[in-house]
Amino acid sequence: MRTHYLIELAIISLILVALIIATVFKRKKFLERTATSLFNYLLSIVIPLAGNALAFFTDSMMIAKAGYTVMLLGDCFLLYNLMVFVMDYCGFRFRRSAVQTVMVVVLVFISLSVLANIFLSTLFTIELKTLEDGSTYFAMESAWGKLLGFCLIESLFVLMIAILINKCIQISSAYHERYIVVMLAIFSCLGFEFFSFSDRPTDRAIIGYIICGLLLFIFTFIYKPLFIRRRLADVVVENHTDGIIFYDTDVNALYANDRAYEILHISSGNPDKCTDKLIEVMGGADLGTDFDISTKFRDQGKDFTYLRITHRLMKDSRQKDVGSFFSIHDDTDQVNLNARRKYLATHDELTGLSNRTSFEEQVTEIMRANPDEPYYLQVSDINDFKLINDVYGREKADQILIKIAEDLKVFAHPGSAICRWRGDIFCAFVKKSTVDLEALETQIKETWSSSDIINSQVIIHVGIFETSALDKEENLSVSAMIDRAMLAIAGIKNDFNRCVAIYDNKLREDKLWEQQITGELGKALAEDQIIPYLQPQYRADGHLEGGEVLVRWNHPVKGLLSPFKFIPTFEKNGMIARIDRHIWESACKILADWAKKKDGHEGLNLSINISPKDFYFMDIYEVITGLVEKYGVEAKHLHLEITESSVMNNAAEHIKTINRLRDYGFTVEMDDFGSGYSSLNMLKDMPVDVLKIDMVFLGKTSDYKKSKIILNSIVDMANNLDMPQITEGVETREQFDMLKEMGCKLFQGYFFSKPVPLEEFEKLPLIWE
Repeated sequence: MRTHYLIELAIISLILVALIIATVFKRKKFLERTATSLFNYLLSIVIPLAGNALAFFTDSMMIAKAGYTVMLLGDCFLLYNLMVFVMDYCGFRFRRSAVQTVMVVVLVFISLSVLANIFLSTLFTIELKTLEDGSTYFAMESAWGKLLGFCLIESLFVLMIAILINKCIQISSAYHERYIVVMLAIFSCLGFEFFSFSDRPTDRAIIGYIICGLLLFIFTFIYKPLFIRRRLADVVVENHTDGIIFYDTDVNALYANDRAYEILHISSGNPDKCTDKLIEVMGGADLGTDFDISTKFRDQGKDFTYLRITHRLMKDSRQKDVGSFFSIHDDTDQVNLNARRKYLATHDELTGLSNRTSFEEQVTEIMRANPDEPYYLQVSDINDFKLINDVYGREKADQILIKIAEDLKVFAHPGSAICRWRGDIFCAFVKKSTVDLEALETQIKETWSSSDIINSQVIIHVGIFETSALDKEENLSVSAMIDRAMLAIAGIKNDFNRCVAIYDNKLREDKLWEQQITGELGKALAEDQIIPYLQPQYRADGHLEGGEVLVRWNHPVKGLLSPFKFIPTFEKNGMIARIDRHIWESACKILADWAKKKDGHEGLNLSINISPKDFYFMDIYEVITGLVEKYGVEAKHLHLEITESSVMNNAAEHIKTINRLRDYGFTVEMDDFGSGYSSLNMLKDMPVDVLKIDMVFLGKTSDYKKSKIILNSIVDMANNLDMPQITEGVETREQFDMLKEMGCKLFQGYFFSKPVPLEEFEKLPLIWE
């Protein structure tokens, strides 16, 4: 009988060793926590097995007691490793969590109880037993504490099962199989644990641990769940983007996925309906062969559906027929996409008009077919469209573009072409005889004087190039003709009373004038033809505060030129920096001269303008500070006028320069607030000391009352910010009184004086009556 138990222990040991060795080899391929946890679990079975063997084969009661103690402590260690394996298998470890804490506390309590049993015998005692063959061994007799320990151990098994159940709840049912098997393995441990109360020489609970280890090994490293594979195959078919229909060898429809019913516009239920619809769509088919076909169909009241149909016969490994299947791919989106791409290759997506490439081809062909017919190439441009986009949003801006496209279609006739050239630029190539320019201008003004889209005026300019004036030898491209039409627009860009202009020689003359004054500027500066004009600024109490220094050109041939005759040209080419430096120096000379006269002008301030281009063509800080130092002028008397556009590009660097000038002692004024691109955001971010409000703000609107309220709010806001303001453009007594009542402190405008030479400025009263 003793030999029987010896063989039993040997078999258990051999199985355990084989599992450990196999796990070592598998562990090299699966270098992950789960493989390591399983290895630790199997290795920990050795401890209770060794303790059981020691207790069974010894002739000493003390050694037997020590063996059973090792066995029970090994059980605790084994349970810990099994719990860690379960956590790793489920993909989480509960590190430093309540679950781990409970587990460790229970195992520590059991372990301490086992150690205390050596002295207290609360778990078990040792008794000598006799086997059937007359041999003896020391058996472990359970005490009351053993029952408590058993309950605690069982609770740990229940905790592991709970973790596995929680995992099953969180994942797809297709993967439940692998966790249910592990659950059954733990149940086997839980069941075999009842054998710990028997007086058999070998602990049958170890057999449960071995069985558990074997199952865990198989399902961790070897078993590939067939159910999962079958289920995944079903899921792939069910969720495939193509319609799938399966047939048996007798061509009976066995199954059709939901996508097949959807593509064929059939209510789900009977796959035979799908077959009937397919045969109808294909116009008949031989289901005994493989084939591919592309076709289309349209149900009543619906658009065309485009299909790519594949039919394949299926055979087994012995090349025996097992059935066939249809794969139905819905090509509708791709066909529509290709049509859309073809359309967009020649059309503008937003407006539906021809695009640039298509327009050039159409115009070239029209001119080739009608060489003697005079045509107008009309180009329209929306003034300040970027501002409209920013203020009213992309959606409103797009609505404006669509409306212009609809208006352009009025000009369409056989032998004409219209397009959206780019952005807010539209073109129409039409016969000259079909266009009434006066009617065109009237239509534009009436349509866009107050747009319903943004409830405000939209300014549109149209430039026209006439092909009858085209020099045949020039052979101008369509793009070049459009450039000339755009040149016509440039001539009326700032003229809000005109919206249609035809390219003519005057535009060429303007270009020649620009070239002339550009070439004469150097001489004009050297001979002091560029002179300062001053416009006074009065306080509300009538005292003269100072003046703004403006520029005039005393041309030897053309006479006194307004800034509008030359400043725009020099703004474009950057030569404005030379004029500004000259005027700045003139201002410093005037201030220095006033400081010496002591005639009441010594305390006045002068404002000079800084162009955005000045930042790029000179070191403004060095130039201005150098001038005031050169002429001994106090910086506080020289005010610097800037606009928002001065710092829009490279804002950080330009603001840094302005702050340095303020630190030096200059007063910085924000010019033209209330017109152009001025914004509250600009006011918030730009470093300015004085706000200069442009009265043109009131003159541009059809809602005077609303504009007046806004103006009043701007003045109040500036006063609340302790920011002095100058109102420029004051032309009447009524405006002066209104602004004074609003709280304005400084005024400038024709009501007091137009810009005048220095001699006339010095004759102006120091106190306005």
